[in-house]
Amino acid sequence: MKKIFTYTCIVACALAFCSCAEDAPRAKSIFEDPDRSSISEIEQWLLQNYTYPYNIQYQYKLQDVETDRSYEVVPAIPDKALALAKILKHMFYESYDELLGVNFLRTHSQRVIHVVGSGAYTTSSVLKGTAESGMKITLYLVNDLTATSVNQELLSEYYLKTMFHEFSHILHQKKAYTSAFRLITPADYLYNEWNSAGNTLEIALQKGFISKYARDEPDEDFVEIIAFYVVKPDGWWEEQMAIAGEPGASLLAAKLDIVKAYLKDVWELDIDYLRAVVQRRFGELNNLDLTDLLK
Repeated sequence: MKKIFTYTCIVACALAFCSCAEDAPRAKSIFEDPDRSSISEIEQWLLQNYTYPYNIQYQYKLQDVETDRSYEVVPAIPDKALALAKILKHMFYESYDELLGVNFLRTHSQRVIHVVGSGAYTTSSVLKGTAESGMKITLYLVNDLTATSVNQELLSEYYLKTMFHEFSHILHQKKAYTSAFRLITPADYLYNEWNSAGNTLEIALQKGFISKYARDEPDEDFVEIIAFYVVKPDGWWEEQMAIAGEPGASLLAAKLDIVKAYLKDVWELDIDYLRAVVQRRFGELNNLDLTDLLK
């Protein structure tokens, strides 16, 4: 019996050894750590300019889990996604860096910038940007970016106004602004009806709102003032005050005073200084290396 048991164990071990030998992987595992040299030039640039300095993930490859499935959208062209990344870094991130240092946005900015090639179209409009709980911002229409669109008007309308708007939401959600702001035009907020035919831009201005969307509710009113004040060219704000007339211009001036005081007192941020930096940086866009990306 002992001999039989011994022989049985020897055979079993031999079979196990042969089985393991035959099943051993003969090619490189797909689960091994990726070779850093295999990372594309675009991704290397994003690591160096977004992930490492700001702790931000810049996503340009379309993923179902990152996209609202109620819209049919297309991926961003990689070169155009990189061009936009360079523009945003120059115009948005480095503007705040000049005033408050890199730690400000590293601490408070969204953690994900998601860019999509096409717009997200509805029956009456097209989304240019959306945000989720201060953690992620999605920018659409990236494939519309061309060499001729690298100008203040189009960059502001398509991308930069959204960036300053959504980031300002993060600031007031962390530290609230005074309730006095809400009391300046309390009866003229339209909430879900802000996009109705009766709410034209001229009417909005005359009632003390810088845009039609500002009439949605007080928080949107507050951040719209910041975004428009910063990205629009010199003289634009004064033109809107002329259209607003009275009492619209006085109401807008009162709101702007509260915005300025809040940013200065709570965040040590001078919005007039920020505006001057942003305007100067618009003039520096020609220095960015975008030619080969926007052929």
